[in-house]
Amino acid sequence: MRTSISKENILRSSVLFLSISAFILSALLFTSCSDSEGLETVATDDDTLITQIEKASTIKVEASSLPAEATAVLNDDFADSYITTVNFASDLGYKVGLNTDDVSKQELNSDVYFSKTGKQLADSNEKRTKRRHKCFEFVFPIDLIMPDNTSITLNSKEDWSLKKDWYEANPDVTERPELVYPVDVTLEDGTVQTLIDNDELKAVKDSCRKGKDKRKCFKLVLPVSFTMADASVIDVAVRKDFKLLREWCKANPDNTVKPVLNFPVDITYRDGTTATINDETEYAAAKEACN
Repeated sequence: MRTSISKENILRSSVLFLSISAFILSALLFTSCSDSEGLETVATDDDTLITQIEKASTIKVEASSLPAEATAVLNDDFADSYITTVNFASDLGYKVGLNTDDVSKQELNSDVYFSKTGKQLADSNEKRTKRRHKCFEFVFPIDLIMPDNTSITLNSKEDWSLKKDWYEANPDVTERPELVYPVDVTLEDGTVQTLIDNDELKAVKDSCRKGKDKRKCFKLVLPVSFTMADASVIDVAVRKDFKLLREWCKANPDNTVKPVLNFPVDITYRDGTTATINDETEYAAAKEACN
């Protein structure tokens, strides 16, 4: 027997189907919106995640708790540095405080960030990244006197790992190594400067921070000579002879007396003018005038 379906029944069924569909769709949309409101905002890039780590509550953890990937980055890319603090933000990542023995950096302390899986986060914050900016490049080799008075020679930047190896073998030592002067450094404009002591290095870094000319205010006109703590005299006829001072200091690691420059000496200022310095007082005054 054939069943007849009226147009009225078809219309009534269609309206019912559309009403049910609209209800289901509304329920799904409501559920979806409610769920999304309950979720934390997920970082879309490294800078966002760094900001979240900075704002989050963190706990201090041991460096040994860092993920293997983060540890590998710190051992390789930050071999000149050592960890001072590790702060962990749950479900976000790590903020690692570092200090460095590489005095070419504008600041000795800085922070780096890692995701919770150990990926290093690219930090575009100018203020933070500027702290890791290099004011100059060392002309290798350079020497470090370690706390046990042994010396380590670095022939390239990769050799900073030798210093890290020393501290891993001497975990109870907290005293930091000393850079042996004089050292040659290359500035951003390609000029090479010889820094004979820590005062000259500080002057270069101060100019670096202030965005000024990083070249030394003046340089010694060679030849000059220095009297060492044991009363021996070292002559510096050409730039490469400054290494004789460094070799003496390496051979006498207990010595705390700086080499004494023998006067009179001539100096050349950055503008090409020259002057004769007759004693330590005049030498100190010339340095002060630069400041």
